[in-house]
Amino acid sequence: MNHGAHFMAAIAYVWNERKQVKAPVRNKVIPIASEEQLLLVELVRSVSAMRTETVMQTVKEVLKQPPAIAKDKKHLSLEVCMLQFFYAYVQRIPISSLVDSWPSLLALLKDSVQLGLPAPGQFLILGVLNEFILKNPNLESKKDQRELQDVTHKIVEAIGTVAGSSLEQTTWLRRNLEVKPSPQIVVDGANLETDVEDLMLTVMEASSFTPSVYSVHALTLLAEVLAHLLDMVFYSDEKERVIPLLVNIMHYVVPYLRNHSAHNAPSYRACIQLLSSLSGYQYTRRAWKKEAFDLFMDHTFFQMDSSCVSHWRAIIDHLMTHDKTTFRDLMTRVAVAQSSSLSLFTNRDAELEQRAMLLKRLAFTIYSSEVDQYQKYLPDIQG
Repeated sequence: MNHGAHFMAAIAYVWNERKQVKAPVRNKVIPIASEEQLLLVELVRSVSAMRTETVMQTVKEVLKQPPAIAKDKKHLSLEVCMLQFFYAYVQRIPISSLVDSWPSLLALLKDSVQLGLPAPGQFLILGVLNEFILKNPNLESKKDQRELQDVTHKIVEAIGTVAGSSLEQTTWLRRNLEVKPSPQIVVDGANLETDVEDLMLTVMEASSFTPSVYSVHALTLLAEVLAHLLDMVFYSDEKERVIPLLVNIMHYVVPYLRNHSAHNAPSYRACIQLLSSLSGYQYTRRAWKKEAFDLFMDHTFFQMDSSCVSHWRAIIDHLMTHDKTTFRDLMTRVAVAQSSSLSLFTNRDAELEQRAMLLKRLAFTIYSSEVDQYQKYLPDIQG
């Protein structure tokens, strides 16, 4: 008990030594613990003096002031390894232990947000928060619930900043963002941990750290957990508080979805999955409906790979079904384009292309809908 921080730091060091040499194929940003690593979790759990609350307080101490440990260059950041252990620990302790230790967990989450951890560490903090919500979605005290909402807001904002780190401003006067013309690291389940390790080595060897190497990982993690997490943390009468946070996230998401270049494909796939998951919750509509419709009407909309089509179908279905004005707007645009005579002052081919584009979007809308959903509009569509 007198050397708790050194004990936990040693656990973190050995955690990295016991990782799987060849990781199984997966599409998760947070690494899956190996059997030997899980033995470390059971070891800590078996120490009677290391109660859950004590473990949390000691992990927080290690994160704030990591003890000096001689390590080779191939070793990941000690803080990241500590959080990998803690994430696995949280997954394997009883719900009662987790709930009883909420004050200590809250303190750990709050401090971690302010420490400026490497991006993989921030991902693990979100993972720990998500595990807590999955196990215990409701806190009895309103004060505790409000504190949970506040720390959730801060953690998601921090991940959002990492997600937007592959973007740059178009000009210094405007806040418009566009994707940097540089390669993005693909989130590949089999190689993700290797990617992260190599990047951490670069961090240790270089004097400066560019977090943009993790933007795809951040977008992928948000796509996996954000929609459900926010829905559980904010109760039905508090959903309005979610909108400003989602508007900020969409500020980073939309530029990736506007870019159809090959090097941006990993980000595009992650962002469309994120938007699709958000669209399933009706109260989020104000945060994304305008941007989604604008993207749908963009001339580059259909430049996507097949894996994105199902997500777009879900988004367009939610957009049109729950907002009749949007469908009527599309119908009006199609009708006006088809009935107007070709102008002498525009290129004929361009105008015909515009008509075809609108019809194609109407067809995609119907394709995305339920059977006979737009049956009452059939005379107008035929017209």
